[in-house]
Amino acid sequence: GQSFSNRFLVLVTRKNTENEARYAVIASRKVGGAVERNRCKRRMRSRVKMLANRIAKDHNFVLIARPELLQVDAITLDKSIVQLFQRAGLLNTNE
Repeated sequence: GQSFSNRFLVLVTRKNTENEARYAVIASRKVGGAVERNRCKRRMRSRVKMLANRIAKDHNFVLIARPELLQVDAITLDKSIVQLFQRAGLLNTNE
């Protein structure tokens, strides 16, 4: 697939043949202990759910957390995720 990244996240996408977008979130041990990794995954999942109706249905994607994700505020994180999905061409603009 294709990879897109910023300071906080890496987005890896691949086209699928189904009519449903599937995703996974990953936070490695580089991010921190179990509590920090789970916090990162919760933050990423909540942002994906927020964008769910705008995400293209013909792609699968993986969001990978970087350690800086723990220090970023919610507004900056929202903007960076939207920018990543726009760069990847995964956001539908009609909704």
